[in-house]
Amino acid sequence: MSHQVTIQPSGLSFQVDSNETILEAALRHGIDFPFRCKQGVCTSCVCRLRSGSVSYLPPEPLSDLDKAQNFTYCCLAYAESDLTLHHPFIRG
Repeated sequence: MSHQVTIQPSGLSFQVDSNETILEAALRHGIDFPFRCKQGVCTSCVCRLRSGSVSYLPPEPLSDLDKAQNFTYCCLAYAESDLTLHHPFIRG
């Protein structure tokens, strides 16, 4: 199963499969998505979740502050539905 991911404000959209992270799918589609560590440490790939839901493999990587601000660590997150994310530096 796959889900549609849309990045705002660029308007870029791509499909993410259930067995890949959002970052893996973006790179597979040739999107210039910022990342460095792929381990949830550098925060380059962090987006704000505008709509939809994601899941993470244990242990839960988000702090209470991350959750309150709707942060999504795209290198670790799996789409559970169609998503709208916000990242100001991703260009169309």
